Amino acid sequence: MRAQPGDRDTAPGGLELVQSFVNSINVEFGPDEFATVEGFDRWLGRNGFVGVAADDLDRGDAVALREALRALLRENNGGEPATGARRTVEHIARNSPLVAQFDDTGALGLAPARGDVREVFGTVLASVVAAVGDGSWQRLKACKEHRCEWAFYDRSRNRASRWCSMAVCGTRSKMTVYRQGKQTQQTKG
Repeated sequence: MRAQPGDRDTAPGGLELVQSFVNSINVEFGPDEFATVEGFDRWLGRNGFVGVAADDLDRGDAVALREALRALLRENNGGEPATGARRTVEHIARNSPLVAQFDDTGALGLAPARGDVREVFGTVLASVVAAVGDGSWQRLKACKEHRCEWAFYDRSRNRASRWCSMAVCGTRSKMTVYRQGKQTQQTKG
């Protein structure tokens, strides 16, 4: 497992791929790996999709899917319902069919039916479906700090983690609330 902000471990199982997909951009500081076809191709290779070639339309769909998933992860962290994100996921899923397939252990699951970039999207979406089924999906969240939105896996017992890193994003958020309270007091006083 690779370390994440706040010394968190990456998400388990297939959610690690979803987490990597969403975290392909550092919202606050950059870079965006999906900003170019070449960057998207490098991400594909690092994540085991060797020999899959993308074009600019694929890259655009990857960005749309990534941001839709991020919106759903904000929802997992108490954010507003992400109706538009659901429509985007459904739209991309229509062109990324999944089929029932047995894995090496004999377990039945979903796998992509195509062998191109749609395989990548299908694999990401199959991981989401499996996580919803086993109850781990709600633990993958986007950091509550709007400048960050890093995808992190909440391993806390009560599933109440809100920030990818308490030391950075949690402190930043609490300081913002503190300053707003001070301003309100000064305005009233």
